[in-house]
Amino acid sequence: MSETRLLSTDELLSSVVAEVMEIRVRESAVMQKIAELDRRGAASELGYKNLVQVLRHAVRWDANTAKKWVAHAGLLSREITPTGSELDAELPVTAEAVAEGALSLEHVAVVAQVMQDLPAEVEGLVVDYARDYEPMAVRKFGKDLAYGLYQNDPEPRDAEPSRQGNEHVMRWEDGRLVIRAKLDAVTGAKYEALLDPLAKPRPDTAEEGPDLRSRAEREGDALAELVDLMLRADQLPEHGGEPVTLTLTMRYDDLANQVGQATLDN
Repeated sequence: MSETRLLSTDELLSSVVAEVMEIRVRESAVMQKIAELDRRGAASELGYKNLVQVLRHAVRWDANTAKKWVAHAGLLSREITPTGSELDAELPVTAEAVAEGALSLEHVAVVAQVMQDLPAEVEGLVVDYARDYEPMAVRKFGKDLAYGLYQNDPEPRDAEPSRQGNEHVMRWEDGRLVIRAKLDAVTGAKYEALLDPLAKPRPDTAEEGPDLRSRAEREGDALAELVDLMLRADQLPEHGGEPVTLTLTMRYDDLANQVGQATLDN
């Protein structure tokens, strides 16, 4: 006879609740590990385009499921800066509740959605509500909370035209630097004029054949070449009063063969 048949209804329900909470705790631990895989650029190391593809292959998740896990891991995990500093998670209160087993992945998705329209100070209110109610109710609570916070705000005015300045954003993702930029017309034309000659297809040769790179690949290689050209220029600004210098020490044979290891001078 199954042991569950010997339990009273209250005992059986309590057992279900306890096991669901245990599952959520283990899901939280999995997300922490996914976040660490993302931080160390595991996708690039393993030969994949991104971490979603790694998880699809390794865990056999479909694309949408893998994307949700990676996104949730990013929201709930502490971030380590290149200097080794540790930053709080984007949703720290939610992360604590998930680690306790109080919230499901569906709760995390809804909390993240409603917090886009709310100040960070009220995350605790949303999470406290989510501990007692299903995700759909949390979504309505978030909307009502936002309405209550902002209903007395002055009537919106026509937005003043934003200054058309230059913007440049960088972030590391799967071991690669992702760059997004908006340049004014004059600067954009200069940038285009610099990049275009370097991005032209290489001439066909009998030995190498035609240039099979896509336009995006040619422009990416051109930007890399432009960076190298600028590093060799003699008019670059100095950093902290000293030119930026990176010193590596390695055996000449390893350098020539492009193998082996190198060490920083510190």
